[in-house]
Amino acid sequence: MKLKLTLILLLCCVITYSQSFVEVQLPIPERVSSLFIGPITKSTIHFGAKPPNYNGKVILFNHGYIDLNQTQFLFNNSFYEETYKEGYQAVFVATTRGEGFWKNGELLAESIDRITTKYHVTDVYIVAHSNGGKAAEAAMYHYGKKDKVKKVFALGTPFWGTYLANIAEFPLLNWAWRLTGLSEGSRTSTTYYCEDVVRPYFDNHPDNEPEKFVVLGTSGFYNGSTLAAPIMLATGGVLRAAQGVNDGVAPYDSTLRPGATYVYSKNDSRAIHDHVDVALGQFSWSYIKTFLDNDNRSNSNLEYKKAQKHKQIESDYYIITSSGENKNIVLDEKSQNGVLYLLHENEQADFTVYNDFNEKIEDQKKYRKGLNETVIPIQKGMSRIEGDTRYLGILKQINDVKMTFEHKINEIVEIDFKKEEKNLDITSVNVSAILIRKSTLTGENVEENYKRVEFEEKNGKYSYDISQLEDGVYSMFLNAEKDNSFKRSLISGFAKGQLNKEDFTQRNSLLEDKKQQKAILYPTVIKNKASLKFVSQEVFKQIKIYDYSGRLITLFDIEENQQDNDEIDISHQLGLLKSGIYLMTLDEEQTIKFIKE
Repeated sequence: MKLKLTLILLLCCVITYSQSFVEVQLPIPERVSSLFIGPITKSTIHFGAKPPNYNGKVILFNHGYIDLNQTQFLFNNSFYEETYKEGYQAVFVATTRGEGFWKNGELLAESIDRITTKYHVTDVYIVAHSNGGKAAEAAMYHYGKKDKVKKVFALGTPFWGTYLANIAEFPLLNWAWRLTGLSEGSRTSTTYYCEDVVRPYFDNHPDNEPEKFVVLGTSGFYNGSTLAAPIMLATGGVLRAAQGVNDGVAPYDSTLRPGATYVYSKNDSRAIHDHVDVALGQFSWSYIKTFLDNDNRSNSNLEYKKAQKHKQIESDYYIITSSGENKNIVLDEKSQNGVLYLLHENEQADFTVYNDFNEKIEDQKKYRKGLNETVIPIQKGMSRIEGDTRYLGILKQINDVKMTFEHKINEIVEIDFKKEEKNLDITSVNVSAILIRKSTLTGENVEENYKRVEFEEKNGKYSYDISQLEDGVYSMFLNAEKDNSFKRSLISGFAKGQLNKEDFTQRNSLLEDKKQQKAILYPTVIKNKASLKFVSQEVFKQIKIYDYSGRLITLFDIEENQQDNDEIDISHQLGLLKSGIYLMTLDEEQTIKFIKE
């Protein structure tokens, strides 16, 4: 009977189509069932039923991803039920999945106009989960709807970005973002895009009203109650190693919008939830309702200093990956052991560690395994790890060196080293990076252009001048190595240029000019055969092959009698490489990415 009633109600739902949105009328909460779920392929507004005790106030719910929007009123989420019971008109707005928060903000602004007109109200409350909080900023300040928004409740919004997005934006590791269930949107969620572009734009905006934001940032990636909990545990473990306390997607510190009110403090016992749980009414509604009951309430006991612009990012770890030579385990000269945190693509994965003599180390009882996560104790003498899936590893150890990365806007990116041991030499460190231009300042994707760069040492610091680079957003895989003393890694990036509102009228992709290529490698996925075809009159003398960490793997000269040829066979040289992703440079002038199977 209940199934029949549900089907009848669904058939009776009023569905209308507007220019940008599909509009759907929901039944009352108790008559909405999981059978209501269907794929959302178009931006949609789900209008909740009008409560019999309607108090004249409207709450707009928004998630940063279109096909997660229905979780706001389904799957044991009490938000719809609670708002209906308390007399609030609930509206659930689904924007887009992968088009980023600028586009989502534009759609959210349109939905605000529709909703205020429909219900004859002057403003709405917004409950925004994850990137929905940044879409709310865009709607209010970039698209001019600040006067139509009473207050924004930001649930797990990474206002300062997340290291998981940094990882995802590096092509070798983009599978890692998909483990969060999000799979798109990492481009505008990196720590460097948020810090260098988003925060300066909104925090210094003349219309900025930080007092309208109430932040619920949680700390319990390891304590989720949802089906997503195993994934939050895996991604949260990697985030903890890189950024500290987090909910599995958003580090707690990243959720703290400057000038906002913060409901929870870090590691607050009330906030031990993961990134999905914070979006459920049974965990968050009571705190939201407190502010709804008293619009002028603020929490003066929790203060957060506005983060310094271009703050330093610290690394006390080394990154290994499943590609090519990056599988090698490297401990500091004076370290005897460490811990390797592995995030892997397949839920269950098997790993084998080898010693210096290429012998298997049969000690897997000490491995701690979870879904998409394995933690392995590392000791001196372990030299290599092999797995049956793609993986990212962060190797941490008791050490005396921390690498710091700082971006000085539009000038240089700078590396420094902090050391505990006075006698440790931190001069003549080999610091290099793979640099990739990923997007325009407005977050529009551009064709990736790879470049290997080396940092110059001066007064004990290492820097790379970015002043001559084209404006845009760049991803960097940084590696530093001092003989056999230590290795440090960091995946980060920076933005070159300053975002202006006028930039959004010129959102054209800047594609690399294929005619400027001087040589073409084919095929780009290499098994046995590989050829290099020269398409310019320029003469090249040397080819270098680097792995994705920027480490030189091999180099070879182009024979003098080959330099006048249109094409040369390099099958032998590339055939010696291990499976993985590599970069080839020709006299350090052109860089070509290729895969060795």
